[in-house]
Amino acid sequence: MRVRQSGFTLIEIAIVLLIVTIVLGYSVAMLPLQQELKQYRNADTEMDSIIEHLVAFAQVNGRLPCPDTATDTDGVANSVDGLEDQHSNANTGCEAFFGFLPARTLGMNGKYDDSGRLIDPWGSGYGYAVSNIDRDGVGGDGKPDLVTANGIRDEGLANVDPDLQVCSDSAITGMDLTCADVSGNTVVDNVAVVIVSLGKDNALPPVSAIQQENTDDFDNGTNDKVYIFSPRRDDYDDIVKWIPRSLLFSRMIEAEQLP
Repeated sequence: MRVRQSGFTLIEIAIVLLIVTIVLGYSVAMLPLQQELKQYRNADTEMDSIIEHLVAFAQVNGRLPCPDTATDTDGVANSVDGLEDQHSNANTGCEAFFGFLPARTLGMNGKYDDSGRLIDPWGSGYGYAVSNIDRDGVGGDGKPDLVTANGIRDEGLANVDPDLQVCSDSAITGMDLTCADVSGNTVVDNVAVVIVSLGKDNALPPVSAIQQENTDDFDNGTNDKVYIFSPRRDDYDDIVKWIPRSLLFSRMIEAEQLP
């Protein structure tokens, strides 16, 4: 009596191996994309934390911090070190109103580079811009309202109107003051603070100021009043977050820093 033996034929084994190869190949091909998505999620989460730290700083100090910058406008040497750079002349407020996030001043945890800058998942320092508006509603003191202790209180809530803008598009012009200057639609105005991560395409270590953006990624790396917010696409991969006037003032009122 012959016993029938069961098992896989060579064709069946070949089919299984082909399927396994396809699945493994797809998984390997997806790894870079998964890693990139994870980096963007991590940056997004860290930038939310940055916003909370900035608001908390304002709640405690009655003002926002100055950017960390190498700009020297008062004869006192500066270095990019993660600390805010205030001007030695109190009426000027800050050495610059655009630079790197003063993360060490904020006491933030995270990954820092050798210069003391908090860096995003691609190794670039987070950009930080704060409105230098001075409405002089009371007394004409000449001090920038948002970075001067009690500056908002002294000027009066109705008089302090931050002037940074976030737009939906850009024609990449020069030093822009409004969304109209870049032929863009306004996403939000009256912005007190803008935080920028330049994303994957600007992952080289930054220099003395936020790296200049390439022409496809608009002008989030320039020192002006306009910042661009857009869904991620081939020619734009920045992450932009902001603190509007309403949020800053309401949280400062909660902390009794404002009436």
